[in-house]
Amino acid sequence: MRDPLLPLLPGPQDADRPWLICYGIDERVELTGHVLSMWLAKIAGFVTSESVPGDGVHVALPPHWRSVAWACGTWLAGRSVLLGSNEEIRAAGLIPELSVAFTPESLYDEAEAQALVPPASLALRWPEELPALVLDGAADLMHYPDRFTPVSTAADSVCLTDLTSEAAAPAAPSAPGGTAPSGGRLTVLTRAQLAARVEAADAPTGSGRHSASRAVLVRSPDTAQMLQEVLVAWRTGRTAVVLTPEAGDDVAAAAIRQEGIQEGITA
Repeated sequence: MRDPLLPLLPGPQDADRPWLICYGIDERVELTGHVLSMWLAKIAGFVTSESVPGDGVHVALPPHWRSVAWACGTWLAGRSVLLGSNEEIRAAGLIPELSVAFTPESLYDEAEAQALVPPASLALRWPEELPALVLDGAADLMHYPDRFTPVSTAADSVCLTDLTSEAAAPAAPSAPGGTAPSGGRLTVLTRAQLAARVEAADAPTGSGRHSASRAVLVRSPDTAQMLQEVLVAWRTGRTAVVLTPEAGDDVAAAAIRQEGIQEGITA
């Protein structure tokens, strides 16, 4: 079966409009589909070069344009994204092939490789001295090509494991909707299941709602939910405007005004 996740991601040809805008405190970063696809390609190259497939790429990043890029780059490489704290990953008995974080404390020590990503949106390198054997999740990406041939991946391959809920438990890949604990969070999703959830989340909006706003506000403290909302926006041809966790209501109001978002329209 054709990989249903790849068509949702930007490619080198998508240069005509912004795909992702990220607002933080005193920060606004805009990425066209073309620029974002270059980041995805570099991350996919980094992932495949620095690690071999394991239990997933541990993306220990909050909602941010970098977390979107690392998740999508991981999917481009045919790998799975793993969300959760070190304690949750250890309790689940998982060993990620790569751990990526904003802080050294959030890195998973037993991962095959580790990379620190600068939290400043425009930073091109880690601002401090790197711990031993830890890679720079910005500067070290620059060595990789701007294009990456997607890894052929089966639709029933796991692409997202979310351990951020105590009730999270693995699901059989054939389950149509993936497992969801009582809190409604994602647990384990295949590529087909994630694509189906994105399609289902978009269905109630209707075509009229799509044309009402060229952008959609994505404001969620949950990285898994944020990723799904970004994919929903992209599926409908709209710009995903992501707010970082520290961005307050004033930043949200500014984003709504500046990006032409119709209030009440969310992914």
